[in-house]
Amino acid sequence: MPGLVLFNRRWTVSSDDFVFSSAGEAVLRIAWLLTLIIILSIHHDDFECSYGHTLRFFYIGTLVLNVLGLISSLILLYISMQGSIKNAYPRRHVCKCLYAKLLLFLPEFVWVCLSTFWAFGHSYICDYSVVVTARAAVIFSWLVCGLVMFSVLMAFDPVGSAKSRSAVTCRVSGQGDESLSVSNVSASKVWENRCRCMCCCISFSQDTREAFSDVAKLVADFFHDLDLVPSDIVAGLVLVQQDQVEQDDQLNTVTVGSSSNGPSLPVFNNGAAVPQPKSWMTIDNMNHFFRYAMGSYGWPFFMYQHLTTGLCRLSTKFRCCACIRKSNSVLRDNICQCNTAAIKKLSGIAEEDIVYVTFHNKFKQIPFYVVLDREKNAVVVSIRGTLSLQDALTDIWAVGAPLDIPGVEESFCHSAMLDCAKYIESELKSLKLLDTAFSYLQQGASLVVTGHSLGAGVAALLAVLLRQEYPNLMCFSYSPPGGLMSPKASKYALDFVCSVVVGKDLVPRLGMSTLADLKVKILKALNECHYPKYRILATGCSRLVCGKRSSSKDRSSQLLIRDKPLTRYMEERPTVLQALRMAENQASEVMKTNWPLHPAGQILHIFEVEESSICGQEAQYAAVWCDPQVFNKIVISHKMVSDHIPNAVAAALEQLVEKKYVPQQQQTAQLTHHC
Repeated sequence: MPGLVLFNRRWTVSSDDFVFSSAGEAVLRIAWLLTLIIILSIHHDDFECSYGHTLRFFYIGTLVLNVLGLISSLILLYISMQGSIKNAYPRRHVCKCLYAKLLLFLPEFVWVCLSTFWAFGHSYICDYSVVVTARAAVIFSWLVCGLVMFSVLMAFDPVGSAKSRSAVTCRVSGQGDESLSVSNVSASKVWENRCRCMCCCISFSQDTREAFSDVAKLVADFFHDLDLVPSDIVAGLVLVQQDQVEQDDQLNTVTVGSSSNGPSLPVFNNGAAVPQPKSWMTIDNMNHFFRYAMGSYGWPFFMYQHLTTGLCRLSTKFRCCACIRKSNSVLRDNICQCNTAAIKKLSGIAEEDIVYVTFHNKFKQIPFYVVLDREKNAVVVSIRGTLSLQDALTDIWAVGAPLDIPGVEESFCHSAMLDCAKYIESELKSLKLLDTAFSYLQQGASLVVTGHSLGAGVAALLAVLLRQEYPNLMCFSYSPPGGLMSPKASKYALDFVCSVVVGKDLVPRLGMSTLADLKVKILKALNECHYPKYRILATGCSRLVCGKRSSSKDRSSQLLIRDKPLTRYMEERPTVLQALRMAENQASEVMKTNWPLHPAGQILHIFEVEESSICGQEAQYAAVWCDPQVFNKIVISHKMVSDHIPNAVAAALEQLVEKKYVPQQQQTAQLTHHC
């Protein structure tokens, strides 16, 4: 940091982002130089042929240009390693070095064009290896040129003009917001165009246009007052992770005891006690109904599970020529009903137990299916999670909306997910799907609503909508989104919604307040760090590759934050501190103006007591009933994404079932190390 300014424009790289790229370029050029020298020394006398002098000239010219390129890369590498992550003054000559590399790139480009003609424009009778090596070198040079152009495009900042930069500087320095309004509009427009480009296959209705606009404004406002580049944010996440590891009381949660100890009433740091879960909220039931949640993802997830044998496994459940032999119970599936086949394989149900399946997918309208579970004497409504761009847009359009619950005030929820729940409710009632399904089962059959990720959030809201009509309804919500319900609405759902969260899953912790808190933590960690960015990133990469949790005894981790700055790094700018103060004010404002939203109902947190190893040792899981406040902070981990994948949830539940594990509730302070 800050962003590099070249040609009077800000770019999405900083002066300390050239360490790894320059090192890689230097290694590549050294290897290429050695290759050229070996070829010239071995075939020194093999250029006495037709047009042989041209090849010799090509090799010598390429050798000279590579030497110059190597020197410039080493100089850039040395300069980029100077200073600290927030002290760019020792790297003040990086721009001059980049201008020099650009001047050197132009003759290299011209040389590649000439070399292409020389290598491919003549029929040589020289030694075959000499000609082939020259042509390979030309092809390789064009690939490098393409890589350079791609890197330039990736580093280009559409809102990096001088006018936008002055607006951001004005805001950070607290000089007013007049010039910032134009810049904010520009940034929002850029992000809106990016959203439209990524979601170009989505039909542009009024709702989607509003969603694109709201999401773009949210992202632009969140990042626009920061003079950070992507690598700064990554380095900040590495530092935040180390800081979280060092704090034993980072999460407010409870310890898991063995089933022989008997349940005890948990007391949390906020003084609230978690009510006892209902008798049907068992590990066996969670594992049993999760197969329906997995089935909703259809053939893509089945093929992901069985990469080599998936097609053969599914073929036994195909219904070929389905477009001719139409089924009233299956809508919008493909020609062989591959998605329905995956539902049957993953959930284990028979053809006659399928009541209704629809893969109709639009913004705020997600696929779901209704089946019969004769083993549990239940009607199951399973809702698909995020699998399309329309689903992703539904996820991130986090606008709050009132949730009508009789007798419950201050009840709010995720607006787009509520619309999805209302859509499914209307389909169930208009087609009389539940009445039809119950007619096939024995008296006293129950209704179960389930889903994973986005489907989990919609399932919980659908359960709230159907609760009055079906008082014995049960909902299993797997890896639900964090910004789902207000505290009072979540408390209302305690009796009929069971949420399951695995490990350090990011999604149940996502929300406006947690993102604002993470922004503050990143800026605070960067402000306290006095070491170069490449050192931080190298530590983070080594931690990721090793796949193990760092500890406070790890000296390489302690160096990141706590050590005193070196004297040569002392000349620093106050930009980060100013941005930190603004972020703290923004976080405080978010807490005042935004409703706190949590996952719904009773929450079972499954966590690792022993991590998996590269030697093949499986992770060992335990589980605990916990309060929604446990998920009010984002936990940085290399498993924050993988813990959300359905495979991780299935593996954890299956292991707990094999152990016949019974989760318990104990005191908060005893489990902080596990979470």
